[in-house]
Amino acid sequence: MSEVFEYELGDRDRKKMENARLAMTRGNFEYTIEICCSLLEEEPRCLEVRRLLRKAQRRVYADQGKGMGPTLSRGVGYLVLLRGYLLLKRDPKKAMSIGEGVLNRNVYNAKALSLIARGAREMSLNETEAFCLELICDKYPNNFVKMERLCEALIKVGSTEKALAIAERLNRLRPGSSNVQELVKSASVAHSINQGKWANKEEDFRSKLKNREEADSLERANRVVVDDSGSEERAGDLVDAIQRDPQNVDNYKLLVRSLINQERYGEAMEWLDKAFALPEAETDAPLRQLRSELNVNRVERELFDLKRDLAERGGSQEEISKLESELLQMKLEESRKLVEQFPNDYSQRYKYGIYLLDTDSVDAAIQQFQISQRSPSLRLKSLVYLGRCFMAKGLYDLALEQLKQPAESTSTIDDFKKEVLYLLAQCYEKLDRPKNAIEQYKAIYSNDIGYRDVAEKINAFYGGREAR
Repeated sequence: MSEVFEYELGDRDRKKMENARLAMTRGNFEYTIEICCSLLEEEPRCLEVRRLLRKAQRRVYADQGKGMGPTLSRGVGYLVLLRGYLLLKRDPKKAMSIGEGVLNRNVYNAKALSLIARGAREMSLNETEAFCLELICDKYPNNFVKMERLCEALIKVGSTEKALAIAERLNRLRPGSSNVQELVKSASVAHSINQGKWANKEEDFRSKLKNREEADSLERANRVVVDDSGSEERAGDLVDAIQRDPQNVDNYKLLVRSLINQERYGEAMEWLDKAFALPEAETDAPLRQLRSELNVNRVERELFDLKRDLAERGGSQEEISKLESELLQMKLEESRKLVEQFPNDYSQRYKYGIYLLDTDSVDAAIQQFQISQRSPSLRLKSLVYLGRCFMAKGLYDLALEQLKQPAESTSTIDDFKKEVLYLLAQCYEKLDRPKNAIEQYKAIYSNDIGYRDVAEKINAFYGGREAR
């Protein structure tokens, strides 16, 4: 199991994420927290949701100050966390949810962050584990045990330069530790492999910098955890780095990302325009993706303002729907441009296909998913969306062919498989094969009685049999 991207979420969840971001731009941090927590209850693998949640939690914590609130909640938090640790092996998803509940009261609670990190490890969510552990180590830099765990997590996610730096620091603190020696060795080997893999494609990140001071500055700017309290300082570091080396496009990308996180969209666009003036920018895919993201974020904020204005003056739902439709069209257009520029990027094809399906361009969406399924990591998800497309066209027999492989791909009935089984059942119902349909509903019912309307389906089936 690994993390999922925001665009891989279902239509309803992606809509919720949009609302959470819009609430964030207007300072409604509690509503952002509410939405993100509900999303993580259903899908704990989406790191983008957790990042946004952490950002909102930090804002609320800063607004509340460091008065009696966090102090009074320590006893309650300890008892709640104890239950979370007891659930780790049996239900890591629930344990992570408990940890987030404690962070809603104190975002810097190290035990809650550690609980979430442990839950992430149980679910093989390596990036999420690193995300939580780095926040602990930033806040408590002398926590030796957490530094060891962070080093291991960074090695897993391929952040070998950071892992090596932490391993060397651990070695300086405890030079005689056999565990530390193993970490140093593992980090060194992993980093050497990474350097060999990319040596012919690009220079190492630090080798592009002129001095160690600049390297430390950019290291701070590119941390996994972005703390709002230091975001302006990191942006300043990056501006200084660009002035020293104006041809380094990586510095521009880091600066634009930092400004987007701070919602300083006008400044981000100015620096992005400067980056596109560089010779190597023409073939830089991440840079073009940043422009697409920035354009969408700006419109989302405008949409939120317009929604508020319409609500204040009694605007109609039709007007709001029109604005939402315009935003979807913009996302579709931005995605189309990226697919045209980078036709072999299967993740962009997959994302574009979702937007096409959302706008009822079913045939065009089918074409994108047929291409994106060539990616091993996107194959099963693409097949599910192909099934959805054929269902939208009323081709239920073809939809069955696409959905059977994802359904048979795993024996564990997780959220992904429940969705596939439900779609299969719908196809069987449309093809007048009720026995096949009820078998799919039973498989879901035996694991999650509250999933959609499965309980009603099962009750109706057995109620009908008793009536006969």
